[in-house]
This record gives sequence, C-alpha cells and structure tokens, in this order.
Amino acid sequence: MTGSRSTRPDEKMTRKPYLIDTTLRDGEQSAGVVFSKGEKLEIARLLDGIGIPELEVGIPAMGSCEIDHIRSIVKERLSCEILTWGRARESDLTAAAETGANGFHFSLPVSPIHLRIWDKSEKWVFAALGRLARMASEYFEYYSVGAQDASRADPEFLVRFAQAVESVGARRLRIADTVGKLNPLSTFRLLERLRKSCSLEVEFHGHNDLGMAVGNTVAAFLAGADCASVTVNGIGERAGNAALEEVAMALKRSGVVDLGLDATRFGQLCDYVAEVSGRTLGWDKPITGPGAFLHESGIHCRGQLADQNSYETISPNEVGRERPAFVIGRHSGSAAIQQAALSFGIELTRDSAAELVPAIRKAVLGLGRALDRDEFGKLLEKVNG
Repeated sequence: MTGSRSTRPDEKMTRKPYLIDTTLRDGEQSAGVVFSKGEKLEIARLLDGIGIPELEVGIPAMGSCEIDHIRSIVKERLSCEILTWGRARESDLTAAAETGANGFHFSLPVSPIHLRIWDKSEKWVFAALGRLARMASEYFEYYSVGAQDASRADPEFLVRFAQAVESVGARRLRIADTVGKLNPLSTFRLLERLRKSCSLEVEFHGHNDLGMAVGNTVAAFLAGADCASVTVNGIGERAGNAALEEVAMALKRSGVVDLGLDATRFGQLCDYVAEVSGRTLGWDKPITGPGAFLHESGIHCRGQLADQNSYETISPNEVGRERPAFVIGRHSGSAAIQQAALSFGIELTRDSAAELVPAIRKAVLGLGRALDRDEFGKLLEKVNG
C-alpha cells in the first residue's frame, strides 16, 4: 500500500501541518486543461519527489479511462497517499473502489444556495453522510468529507455538520471556499471557530476568484487548520486555486511554518505543469515566475550587491531558479551598469558608469523596453571606443 500516515485520533495533535495536492483533480478541471496518462504520471512523480504526502488524483465516476489513469498512478507505489474525489453518490464511491486508491473524498452541499440548486435538505445531508461513511469505511483505508460552499453556509449548520463528520469516523473535514469569497480575516475566524467545535482534522480548500486563495490558505493554517489542498501554479476552476509553491514559501517565510518540502524542485515542477497544461507562468508570478527575481531599479541593484537579502525574501536558488543578471533599463543606476560591464570583461569606475546612464535611458525610451545583452554590449563598446 502507498502511504503510512496513521489516522489514530491520539496521534492527530503530533502531526505536522501538510498539503494535499489536487493538481490532477481540481487543477485539471481548469477550463480547457487535459493531461495525458503519461503527463499525470510525471506530475505525480514530481510531486512525490518534493515530499507532498497526499495526492488527490482524479474523479473515478468519469469512467473507465479515468479509472485506468488513477490505477496507473497507484501502481507507481509512490511514498505519498493517493486520494480520489466523488460526489455524495454510492455509484461514485464504488467507482473509486475500483482504482485501488488509499482514500476517497466525497462532497456534500452545506450552503443554502447549493442545497437549493441540488434540491437537497439538511436532513438529506446528514442521512447521506451516514450512509456513505459506512460504505467508505468498508472500501478504503481512510475517507474525508467535504463541506461544499462552506464559506456561504450558515455558521451554526456548519458546526453541526463538522461534528457529524467527526462522529462518523472520517479522517478529516474539508472546508471549501468554493467561490473564493473569503478574506484572510474571515478565513481565520471561520477556522478558529471550527477548531473549537470539533477535534478531527480540518482541511482548507481555497479558490482564487478574488485573488486571496494563498492568503486565505495561510490564514487557515495560522488559525489551526491541519492541512490544505492546493495545485501547482494555482491552476483550477475559473481563477484557480491556492498555488502549492506560493503557500509553502509564504508559510515558511511569513508564517514560520516549514512543511518539509524540497523547494529546490519547485522550478522544475512548475515549469512542467505550465508546459503540459498550456498555462504559461505569469511574468511576475510569485516564487517561480520569469520575472520573480529580476532587479532594475538603481537602489535595489546597489542593495543586492551589498547583501542579497536587502531586497529579497527568498533567493532564486531556494526554489530551483538561477539568479538572473540585473536588467539594464530606464531605472538602472551606476552599480548595475558596473556589474553588467564586468560580464564583458570591462571594469568601469562609478563615474564612468554614471556617464552611461543618459545614453541608456535614451536608448530604452526609443525601444520601449530594457536593453538586451547584445544591445548593452554595443552601447558599451561605442561609449568606450
């Protein structure tokens, strides 16, 4: 069997906070994204390689092709646990049982709007929870239960639901901000309240509709969440999910929580998922974007030369990126120009570099962009004769 994390209640408080990656389930639900079986296997291997303890890898109820893909991942015998997702239907559970996965997650509506659109009642929710929990305990090593649209649920009903999930023996409760309406403060308050109402594991699942998925996920951990589900590069429905690499580094640097992941492999992982999903990394995307470690401003470049921590929270090497050269552009100062000139074997005095600033500014204004290496080299050659 894959995985080895115990589910005994007496061990719950000794576990470190952890992430559940759902790139191969919720990530692939991003409109237009399709992963081949080979791509799914490679993503699973890369995630296992960075130390993610649990992967949510698909929806077995989609049919035989999906079941085959999940079985192939299970056969890899990775060190992480393998989880599948389903609706609150017996047919979804039996389909999941065909995959050989360790666990099964099923989702139940808890908000007034979702109860209405699916024509369900609170009574039905509790009855379905009990019925599916009994089945899941027979088929799987563990199961988790999702509170669908929890961020819009009545708080009192959500507490009763959490207590019911604990009573049926689920490993954990997933609190889903299905439409991404929470903010970090409201997330903290919600998770803090749930922590006081039950003792089972609580997972946070954030969407990024308002651009706060990472912040909300960090807030959930700080409020006492045991884990959170994330995706590589934040791919997912609509505006996406909380990005694995951003959550991990935000917790480490801002929240002082080390999830024990090998961050030096983040660059490779993010690049691969970007390639096979067809979703190019944004230029200024935090942690792994192409411009995440670029400096042009004169004061920043001078500070970086004195101490690389002066204008960086993390270094590129920490996340599997090489340190780029300074950008020579309209805001460049003499320190950056001196550094760039050294790459051509030319040592400029600070005064000589300062004399180049007007020529550089004139050139970049004409081009409408910074200079590339060849353009800077030609300008340097022209000025230095």
